Amino acid sequence: MRIMSDQNNSEGSEDKKTKENLLTKGLKGWNNFVSGLKDGFENFQKSLEEQQKKNKEEWDKNKEKTSKFFKKIKDDWNNKMHQIKTDIEKKQLETKEQWDARKQKIKNDMGSWQEKVRQDWKDGVKEWNRMSAKAYLRFLLYIIPIIVILIIIIRLLGPVI
Repeated sequence: MRIMSDQNNSEGSEDKKTKENLLTKGLKGWNNFVSGLKDGFENFQKSLEEQQKKNKEEWDKNKEKTSKFFKKIKDDWNNKMHQIKTDIEKKQLETKEQWDARKQKIKNDMGSWQEKVRQDWKDGVKEWNRMSAKAYLRFLLYIIPIIVILIIIIRLLGPVI
């Protein structure tokens, strides 16, 4: 029995050793598994943190670029609006100056036209008076000799009649 018990003991101790060996290996494997998960999680966390830092840096860079872009667009827009406003004011000023110049030119043209018409009228009236005077003188020059002749004829014939 003792042999059996020694055998059983040796089997039992082998079983125990095997069980302990298995348990140790299982615990080792579990510990390796847990430590692998822990290391993987830590690596994952570190990579996320690094990615977050990179993303934050990129965000800051892009934020600056975006700010510069919109500032540039705003400045360009303001410059364009200022230029358009200046052009409109210039056109209005030019238009006002042109309007005043045209108005003055029309006044001058109207004044010179009126003066020319007055002068033409005066010249026409003078010419008319001169022509009328010449016509009366010619009429008198032609009629006076005829009247004188008629008066002489009537006087000579007058006692006869």
